[in-house]
Amino acid sequence: MLRTSIIIIAAALAGCNSSSSSQWREVSPNTKESRFERAKAICNGRAAETQVIAGRLWIAGAFAANSSFNACMAEQGFAPNG
Repeated sequence: MLRTSIIIIAAALAGCNSSSSSQWREVSPNTKESRFERAKAICNGRAAETQVIAGRLWIAGAFAANSSFNACMAEQGFAPNG
């Protein structure tokens, strides 16, 4: 089960890395948008790691990954709206 989860995540990440530069736009550094995008990328990575670690129980893994993402975004200085 854990091995399958790792393979699925690795395949998803490999798909992310195959994009060309024409699919991306440059964001000016030191703006709120650039800080948010950087924080989101970091936190998605941490959430994926948490999902793999807690992946034996699918629902628990998803809950743990979501909690990890929210905590990471808070560390980066972002809070959810509402």
